[in-house]
Amino acid sequence: MESILQIKLRLYAAKRKNSKWRKEMAMMPMKFSIIGRTPIVDGHYIPSDLQVISMSGLHKYVGSYYTKIVKTLKEEGIITKESGMWKLREDLQEKGLAVYVTGRMRCFYHFYLSWTPKGVAFIKDIINHKTNH
Repeated sequence: MESILQIKLRLYAAKRKNSKWRKEMAMMPMKFSIIGRTPIVDGHYIPSDLQVISMSGLHKYVGSYYTKIVKTLKEEGIITKESGMWKLREDLQEKGLAVYVTGRMRCFYHFYLSWTPKGVAFIKDIINHKTNH
């Protein structure tokens, strides 16, 4: 049988966890507004004709390392980080360069900016142009 102290500790831990989840859920409308017009794809049901490459996997396709890619994209104003999430520049959102892949984590969703093959080619051009000058 649990002691009163153990029950109080478990109750306190549950309240803190619940509070954190409530804060995350309250931020969801803000996160949705940040995404803008970039398409959202469920990570469990990605269409077979859609190939996506994560931010961390870009280095395999672009031929540069992750830190340099991110630094260059930020310097060029192509991506910014808002509320812990990468955001694509407004005028590039409907060009098919990227999508947000979403996945459920506990009771809230995370959105990850991922690139299409067209977006990878776009990034390659920017990296090559930047290194050649």
